[in-house]
Amino acid sequence: MKRLSVILVVCAVFVLTASVVVGAKDMVITEMISQGWTTQADEDLARVFTEETGIKVDRQIVPAAQYHDLLKAKLNAGEAPDIFWSQTNPFAIKTELDPEKNCVDFTDEPWVGVMNPQRLPAVSYNGRVYGLMLWINSPEFTFFYNKTLFNELGLTPPTTYEEFKKVCTVILNAGIIPIFEFTSQGWHQVLPFAQIGGRYEELHPGLYEQLNNNQIKFAEIPTMLLVLQQLKETADLGFYGPNFLANDRPQTVEALATRKVAMTLENPGLEKQIRQAYPDCKDEFGIFLIPYADNQTYPFNPNGPARFAYKMGKNIDAVKKYFEFLTRKENLQYKLDHTPEWTNIDVTVDIKQGWLPMEEELISKIPPEKFKLVLQSGVKYFNEQWMEVGKDIEAMYIGALTPEQILQNIDERREKMAKAQGDPAWR
Repeated sequence: MKRLSVILVVCAVFVLTASVVVGAKDMVITEMISQGWTTQADEDLARVFTEETGIKVDRQIVPAAQYHDLLKAKLNAGEAPDIFWSQTNPFAIKTELDPEKNCVDFTDEPWVGVMNPQRLPAVSYNGRVYGLMLWINSPEFTFFYNKTLFNELGLTPPTTYEEFKKVCTVILNAGIIPIFEFTSQGWHQVLPFAQIGGRYEELHPGLYEQLNNNQIKFAEIPTMLLVLQQLKETADLGFYGPNFLANDRPQTVEALATRKVAMTLENPGLEKQIRQAYPDCKDEFGIFLIPYADNQTYPFNPNGPARFAYKMGKNIDAVKKYFEFLTRKENLQYKLDHTPEWTNIDVTVDIKQGWLPMEEELISKIPPEKFKLVLQSGVKYFNEQWMEVGKDIEAMYIGALTPEQILQNIDERREKMAKAQGDPAWR
């Protein structure tokens, strides 16, 4: 009888183990991502994860212009994927995701310690951690320019808007489009307005706090109006070229490498992409700060796209395994080494970073007091309407909206969101 009991226990364990293996092989976790936030390296890692665990990852890439609305609709309908990405910050995580209702609490997961502590507030709410942010710490979205071309034309990086206009005029007269801009994805055109939030603060001390306490409106800030007017002038003077509304981000590498354009708002890793796609390109490249409103503040941004898991999902344990897998040292290194547009990952793990000289050079020249938080990370209810602001700026470029109307629209949307959240400053 004792021997029979042992046999039965062994058989039961075998059946249970087999069912787990079969379940893993049949399991699929869904991951919804906005276009531009992911790379082939992520696809490669998902495939390796499947090989290791048997759990498949169905990665669904959504056009950036549609992503925000689609994610909100899925969360509201209770039909979100197992994993969804969100461009988040300490304010937006509540207004955009309602994490206590929609997101899995990862506070006690060991991989939380992989993230730079400065990024934790963007994925946390009420002292709990809900997301995984693996992102760069580069000078993000400054002007990337052809240094060789500038030297040939006797130009130096501008530090004021008037200098910027003169540089663009010289380049345009040389038969080259000064700036590669694109509005097709809906988000890029907002960057020159938002990345210089430090300049607004510099000229209007305490501005972020005043905005967050509803003590001042965007429409009451002269520097914001000035920047929108300067952006409109940039387009009207032809500095974006004749067809910039039809441009798309994947064209950036070819445009810079072949001298069709002289500069663009991008990350330093664009140089790696150019070298990879055009190994014969002899031009050297550099970066300089966005000079609208004579800005010379560094765009410090501890936030970025992050992964979250749906609280009502059926595959939470599988998602936890996936996040643990992604945060392993060797997989972080693979992600960095196989992502041409990245030069670093902002993590606590000791991996081999690849900072470029242009990044280190720019950072070394910026005094500490000039490192300023970007607008979308310092002000409530702005990042949440990023795509709407993008539509407004595109409308401004074609003459359908004025700069004044854009600021009024931002204020109206902020008020609507604030009241929906029960923000006491808007009561």
